[in-house]
Amino acid sequence: MACLVAACDPNRQYEKNVTIKNYIWHSQTVPEFLVEIKDTSLLYNLFLNIRHTTHYPYRNIWLIVGMTAADGSSSSKQLEILLGDEKGMWFGDGLGDIWDYRTLIQQNAYFAQPGLYRFTLAHNMRQDPLPGIMAVGIRLERAGPRR
Repeated sequence: MACLVAACDPNRQYEKNVTIKNYIWHSQTVPEFLVEIKDTSLLYNLFLNIRHTTHYPYRNIWLIVGMTAADGSSSSKQLEILLGDEKGMWFGDGLGDIWDYRTLIQQNAYFAQPGLYRFTLAHNMRQDPLPGIMAVGIRLERAGPRR
């Protein structure tokens, strides 16, 4: 079964989602994702995964995405992710009151050195704790050779 799943998604390098306890995301809870980069000749696309309920009170979420590279250097950036439109329609795939949304947050990323990279996700919303967030995660896909 694992071979079948992997065969259906040949570009996926890494994907992990972290469940948010009781669906209430406290700002001190900062999920961490350790990604091993072996091939530095490739470009990668980085996606954010969010699972939320229809009870999430906003149509957006502000996040701080952090990265610590294999050499120990670190960087972060603040992103606004739109989860729904102005009419109250959620983006992504929904079933009942649960919505899954994946969005591209970095296209054609280049990793200079092979090794372990650490990504973190922290919410940067005024409301803390933040209700209605069930899980967050990242997905890394191979985008093709670096030119």
